[in-house]
Amino acid sequence: MNIKQAEAETGISRRNIRFYEAQGLLRPQRNADNSYREYTDEDIRTLKLIRMLRMTDMPLEEIRGILSGSCPLSITAARHKERLIRRQEELLGAIRLCDGLQGQQIQTLDIDQVLARAAAPQKEGGGFFTGWINDYKEFAKAQHELRFTFFPDGAVTTPQEFSEALFAYAKEHGLDLVVTKESMYPEFTIDGVPFTAQRNYTHVQGFPVASILCTAVDMDALLPPASPLKRLGQRVFSLCLPVVLSLILAVYIWSASDAASRQEPGFWVIEISLLVLGAVISVRNYYLAFNENGKRGQDPKS
Repeated sequence: MNIKQAEAETGISRRNIRFYEAQGLLRPQRNADNSYREYTDEDIRTLKLIRMLRMTDMPLEEIRGILSGSCPLSITAARHKERLIRRQEELLGAIRLCDGLQGQQIQTLDIDQVLARAAAPQKEGGGFFTGWINDYKEFAKAQHELRFTFFPDGAVTTPQEFSEALFAYAKEHGLDLVVTKESMYPEFTIDGVPFTAQRNYTHVQGFPVASILCTAVDMDALLPPASPLKRLGQRVFSLCLPVVLSLILAVYIWSASDAASRQEPGFWVIEISLLVLGAVISVRNYYLAFNENGKRGQDPKS
């Protein structure tokens, strides 16, 4: 189709289409007879993708990286989301400043008071604690995608069987997996993100079962941005969460029981079992990052 038809199909003006071409985001073929641009279905899809990403105000450099395949869409979108959240906070400050200026006269305006009110932290939404929890959710989701374990059907004793197990997992969960180095410690990409893997053995009901641990090569760089102290807190909280939950449950059982119940041997068996169970789960999580619903956290059968 010609540029007029491309404009109608994508909702992007001819001027912007030519701009994206000049920026190297689009390379339509030219008709050999008249040298007019001819846009294929793939070109139209690329233009629609550019329009969608520009609606998020994503910079052209990052869009170029997505189109070239050098920057995975999921990772780039996560980083851009962080920028938008910071910008949102700045805009909320500007809105509060405008609120302070409404109904004011410049001659009698108390500038210091308005500035102090605009700079005050917003109390709605739970403040620091809610913000920290939201950051942890983003961290946990990213970590869930960048380090995970799955159980192959066979024992995986050769590099070929290792590759077959990886491809089977990718097919089951709809992932774009490409093996770049076939070995017992293979290297591969998932949706453009470099990974490595290793085979381990775990015991299920007393029987050894092969498991495959996949880890992103540059995991720290792919996690949501955070200060070193916050990142340490996120890792400790993630590791100790089962212990914390079992401790809370043990305290709840203690507070809900009377003095006579606490004297029973069975009571202490339950309390100690809860704490031991939490510790065991934490240790297991450290050595085995099991993702029962697939890398993207979705059950393909649901």
